Amino acid sequence: MFFVAFIRVAVIRRNPFVKYLYHRTMKRTTSFLTFFVFMFLSPLNVTSQSPWSLQDCTDHALENNLDIRRQRLDAERAGHDLVQSYANVLPTLGAGTSVGFNLGRSIDQVTNEFFTERIASQRMLASSDLHIFAGFRTINNIRYNLARQTAFRYDTEKMENDMILTIANAYLQILYFEDMLEVAQQQLEISRQQVERTRILYEGGTVSRGDVLETEAMAAEEEVRVTNTKNHLDLAYLELIHLLELDPEKDFSIEHPEIKIEEIPFLYDPGLVVEKALHIEPSVTAARERIAMAENGLAITRGQRIPTLSLHTGLGTAYSEAFKRVPNNLAKNTPASVTAQSPVMALDANNGMPAPETVPYRDQLSENYYRSVQLTLNIPIFNHLRVRTNVQHARIDLEQARIGYQRTKNNLSQIIHQAHADALAAYQEYVSNTKALEAAKESFQFSEQGFGLGLVSTLEYNEAKARLNRAEVSALQSVYEFVFKVKILEFYQGEGFVL
Repeated sequence: MFFVAFIRVAVIRRNPFVKYLYHRTMKRTTSFLTFFVFMFLSPLNVTSQSPWSLQDCTDHALENNLDIRRQRLDAERAGHDLVQSYANVLPTLGAGTSVGFNLGRSIDQVTNEFFTERIASQRMLASSDLHIFAGFRTINNIRYNLARQTAFRYDTEKMENDMILTIANAYLQILYFEDMLEVAQQQLEISRQQVERTRILYEGGTVSRGDVLETEAMAAEEEVRVTNTKNHLDLAYLELIHLLELDPEKDFSIEHPEIKIEEIPFLYDPGLVVEKALHIEPSVTAARERIAMAENGLAITRGQRIPTLSLHTGLGTAYSEAFKRVPNNLAKNTPASVTAQSPVMALDANNGMPAPETVPYRDQLSENYYRSVQLTLNIPIFNHLRVRTNVQHARIDLEQARIGYQRTKNNLSQIIHQAHADALAAYQEYVSNTKALEAAKESFQFSEQGFGLGLVSTLEYNEAKARLNRAEVSALQSVYEFVFKVKILEFYQGEGFVL
């Protein structure tokens, strides 16, 4: 072993190429081992949770929101009712048996005779019922439940869409307050620098003590603004966490996507948006299905005036201890001289004939077997005007469904036109605020330079800084207001809500 290692070292030292390969291989091996130790031996809790995107938030909310989960259960229940309405077309089938003992004077159900002793009996029955004609109520009930199940499904989609818009609004609120916090922190840093410069100027005799106090007061106001913005940001995060059904104690953060106003179209024709939304908006479809529900409900109620025809079939058998008879072979072969004291068989004390015996269980099941077929026609004539009242109520339900459908369309049109007007106003406000922001920046730079040279007073400097702050806040507000309203227009056209 030592000799082999010595030869290996000697070869490596004499051959430069081999020496290069050797060291390169050892370096890669060391890197691999370091990576292996870091990946598999490091603690698992050092990794932090990655920020959530808007899509992550909406996917999580749609999967875990309790109201949406309950709405999905209601839709599932409506689906079960639809399956049941289909199953009502099929005939029913049932079977059963009963076993009992009669004590005292009673009528046996098999022999129809009176008995006073204890009698054991059993009855077995199987039956089937089929509604041949029920005034079209069965088929109308299927149509009713089909429309109901569809309406519940679109109600679920409507709730999911509302949740997406709510999540998006909360998400944009966080982005807005994060930008506001960044602006406030920048203003605070500028104010702190200005305080230092003012103190230097005061020590040099350029400004008065009042100017120093004025800049310090401005810096204090900026600190309060930063604190308030942090509080608003925390509340916005808390609102989104509650919407996502998350634990507030765990770390949570969101991504901050880059929003470019220039790439966002906003000149949508609201009429075209409404026309397209009426075909894809789930709330409108659900209201339309409720009209179909009311129409079928009216047809079901009217069917109560029509006669019904049903078919009933059954078969059964019975067993009773009271079902007795003399065995045929014993009655034929018994001589007249045989008495009741015969050790072979029991004789009737009155006529000397063999006493009747209970018919065996299997024989009774076959002998007492019966079948029945029954047609039933039910003709409604007068039922205290209940059908008439139900029909009137069903007509009112239909009219209410039509009113609800029209109201849903009107609300959708109002939302879209309002969003379009708000988007247009926000964009115009954004253009104006952008110009005002540029002017405020130039004014502040001029005031800052003039203040350093002693040409601008502290009051004028603070006013320029306040104008800059207001312009930045107004610009941010118009940006996020414009983005949200435009995304609403895109959302109602089926494009989703994507930043």
